[in-house]
Amino acid sequence: MAGSARPGPDGVAGLTEFGARLRELRVWSGVSYRELHRRIVRSRTARGVCEIPAYDTVYRCLQPGRSRLDVELVVDVVRALIGDADERVVLAWRQAYQLVCGAASDAAVVNVTDRLPDDLEAFTGRADALARLRPWVNGQPEPVLIAVDGMPGVGKTRLIVHLAHLMDGVDQVLAVNLRGFDPRQPADPGAVLEAFLRVLAVRGAPPSSRTARFGEALAGKRSVILLDNAASAEQVLPLLPGVPGSVVLVTSRRRLELPGAVRLQLCAFTPAESDELLRKAIGSARVSADPATAERIAVQVGQLPLALALVAGRIGATPSWSLSDHLERLVERERTLCLDDAVEIALAQSDGSLPAAHRTLLRMLALHPGADFDTSAAAVLAGADEAETSVLLGDLLAGSLLQQRSPGRFEMHDLVRVYAARRGSDEDPASARRAAFTRLADHYRAMAATAMSVYAPYEADWRPHVEPGTVVPKDREAALAWLDAERVNLVACGLSAAEQNLSDHAADLSSILYRYLDDAGHYADGEVLHAAAARSAPRERRGRALSSLGVVYWRLGRFGEAREVYAEALSLASTCGDHRDHIRALINLGLVLERVGAYEEAYTNYLQSIDIASAIDSDVATAHALHNVVHLAERLGRYDEAYERVQECLSMLRETGDRVTEGRALNSRAGVNLSLGRHDQARADAEQAIVIARETANRTGEAYALITLGRALSALGALEPAQARLELALRIAGELGNRDAEALALNESGTVAGTAGSAAVALDRHRAALAISTEVGDPYEQARSHQGCARALVLLGDPQAAQSELHQALEIFDRLKTPEANAVATQLAALSA
Repeated sequence: MAGSARPGPDGVAGLTEFGARLRELRVWSGVSYRELHRRIVRSRTARGVCEIPAYDTVYRCLQPGRSRLDVELVVDVVRALIGDADERVVLAWRQAYQLVCGAASDAAVVNVTDRLPDDLEAFTGRADALARLRPWVNGQPEPVLIAVDGMPGVGKTRLIVHLAHLMDGVDQVLAVNLRGFDPRQPADPGAVLEAFLRVLAVRGAPPSSRTARFGEALAGKRSVILLDNAASAEQVLPLLPGVPGSVVLVTSRRRLELPGAVRLQLCAFTPAESDELLRKAIGSARVSADPATAERIAVQVGQLPLALALVAGRIGATPSWSLSDHLERLVERERTLCLDDAVEIALAQSDGSLPAAHRTLLRMLALHPGADFDTSAAAVLAGADEAETSVLLGDLLAGSLLQQRSPGRFEMHDLVRVYAARRGSDEDPASARRAAFTRLADHYRAMAATAMSVYAPYEADWRPHVEPGTVVPKDREAALAWLDAERVNLVACGLSAAEQNLSDHAADLSSILYRYLDDAGHYADGEVLHAAAARSAPRERRGRALSSLGVVYWRLGRFGEAREVYAEALSLASTCGDHRDHIRALINLGLVLERVGAYEEAYTNYLQSIDIASAIDSDVATAHALHNVVHLAERLGRYDEAYERVQECLSMLRETGDRVTEGRALNSRAGVNLSLGRHDQARADAEQAIVIARETANRTGEAYALITLGRALSALGALEPAQARLELALRIAGELGNRDAEALALNESGTVAGTAGSAAVALDRHRAALAISTEVGDPYEQARSHQGCARALVLLGDPQAAQSELHQALEIFDRLKTPEANAVATQLAALSA
C-alpha cells in the first residue's frame, strides 16, 4: 500500500476512493493524527515553507466526504507517512490526485439544453421501431421511460430525437449528452440534475433532495427528457422525474437495467432501409443505375446508418466516381486497416478522400474540450481564417462528419471524435496539437476578457490584462448572451488548460470569469474552474483562485470550507505582496467570520482592507470594503457609523460606475434607515436597489433588496405587500441556492405572518429558517429564529416553550454582543412576570 496510489477511474468516485486510500496509508503506517501533524510541521519548517497547517486541517484532510483536498497537504501527508526515502512514490501520489481531480472536474462540466436537437430533414426507415414507440410518447397518463440500446453508429440518437419531435403538446424539453462512451469523462449525474434544476428555475436543493425537487418542478407539465449516450443505469436513475406527463428517452451502447423501461434494441438497417437512405442522399437515379453495387456498398459498411451517411456524403461529393469506384475503395480500406469495423472503414474512406485542409480541420476539432463550437473557435484550432473555415465546416457537415445542433454551432459524434483524435496522434506532432489547443485557449481567454470588459468594466483593474478579442459585444446584454452561450466551453477550456500545464490560461480564465459565474449563480462551474486553477497556478497566482473558490463555498453555505481556502489565500497574498489579492482575501474571510459570529475579527479584516485599498488608491476596493463595514456596524448597533460609511461608499461607487455594488449599498442604507426608524427612506432605498439589481441581472442582490423592502413595508403597516415581496425573495433565494438569503427571507416572512396573526405559519417559517442557519453555521440567524419561534408560541398559547426559545436566543445574542440581547431579555422578563 505504501508504494502506490490507486484512485478510482472517474470523477466523484475517484475522489472518494483516493481519500479512502489515503486513510488506509495512515492506518498501515501506524502514525497517529497528532504525530502526523507534528511531522508535517517539522518538514515544512525545515523546508522553509511558511504555511503551517493547524492540527484540525490535517485531521479533516483524512476524513470521509471531502470534496476538495489541498494537493500540497496531500503530498506532505504521504511524505510524513512513508518517509523521504523515495520521492518517486510521493510524485506518484501527487500525479494520482491531480488525475482524479481533473476527472471529477470534467465530470462536473455538463451541457444541458432546453430545446430538442434538430431533426433530420429526411429521416429514414425505422418504421417498426416508431410504430412500437409512438404510442408510448403520446397520450400516456403515467410517466414513460424508453431505453434504446445498440452498437455504435446504429442511429440511436437520431431515432430518439425524431421520436421526440413527433410528440404533441410538449411544455418542457431537457436534453443532455451523458458522455457515457465519450473520450471525455462521463457526466456526473449530480451535475446533470443540478443543471436540469437550473433550467427549471429551481435552486438551492441539497443533493439528497434534488431528484424529488426535479419531479416536483415537472409535475403537471408535458415534458420530454433526452438522456443520450448513457454509461450505466446508475447514471440514469437519479435523472428520472417519475411524474405523470414525463417522457424520458435514454440511449446507450449497453442494455441498461432500468425498472419499468420500454426497451428497444436497435439493429442495423434492413436492405430496404439502406436503399432508401442512399436514394435520399445521392439520388434515386444514381442508385437505380447500379442497384447491385449500391447494395454491396451497404453490406460492406454493415448497413449501419452512420457509416452509410458517411459513405453517401463521400459519394455525393465525388460525382465523377462511379458506385463501383466507391465500393472498391471501401474494400481496399478494409484490407488496409485490417479490421472489421464498418464505421471505422467508412470514416477512413470519408476522411482519406478529403482534401488536406478538411482532414487537418477534422483532426484539430477533436482537440476541442467542450460540448460544441462555432466557426471562430474552429478557425482558431485550424489556424485558418473564418471564411475558409466556414466553407470547410459546411463540407464536413454535408459529409456527415459533423452535426449541427443549432444554427452556427457544430458538434462531433463521439465515434468521429475518437477517430479524429487517433488520426491526430498518428499524423500530427505533439507540438502541433499543443500549439492548436494553446491557440484555442488564447482565443477563449481573449474573448472572455472582452466580454467581461463590457459586462463589468469597473473591475478592469481586478482582472488580468489580456489582449482583447476581435469582436466586442455592443452592450452588457450582448456580452451576457455570449458568456451564456460559451460558458461550458470556457470552463472546459480552463480545466483542459490546467491539465496541460497551461497554468496561466487556467488562472486567467478563473479570474476573468469570476464575476460572471458568481452573479449568474453558476456555482458548480465556478467550483471546478477555480479549484483547477488553484491546483495548477503558480504560487503567486494561487491566492486569487482560492479566493474565488471560497466565494463559491460561501454562497453555498459551506462556511467551514470557505474559511479554510480564504485563510490560505490570505497567507499567500500576504507573502506574495499582491495588494489586490490581499484586499480581496481580507474582505472574503471577513464575510465568513461575520457569518459564523466572529464579529470583531471580521471588523478588523474590513478595516485593514480599507487601509490597503486607500494606500493603493483603489476606489473600487475601498468601496467594497466600506460596504462590508456598513453591514457589520449595523449588526453591532453602531448605526451612526454605519450611515456615515454607507454614504461614503455610495459616493465612491457612483464615481466608479459599479452599478451592481451601488445597488447592494443602497440596500444596506435601507437597512440602516430601518434601524434608525426612517421607514419611508428605507422603502425608497430598497425599491431603488431592486431597480438596479434587475437592470444588472443581479439576482442575488434582488433577493436581498426584496427582503429589505418587505421589512420596510411591514414597518409601515403594509403587511400583505410585505409578505408578497418576501415570498418572491424566498423563491429567488431558492433558485440561486443562496442559503443565507433563504434563511433571512424565512425569518422575515415569519415575523410578518406573526404580526398578521398567522401564528402557525410564523412558527413554521422560523423553524425552517432555524434548520438552514443551523446547517450552515450562522449563529445570528439561529438566534433570530429562536426569537421568532418564541413570539409565535406566545400567540399559540405556549409561554413555557416560548421561554425556552428565548433563553436560546439570549445566549447567542449575548455571545455575539448584538443589541437584540436587550429586547430578548425584556421579553423573558415579561413572560416570567
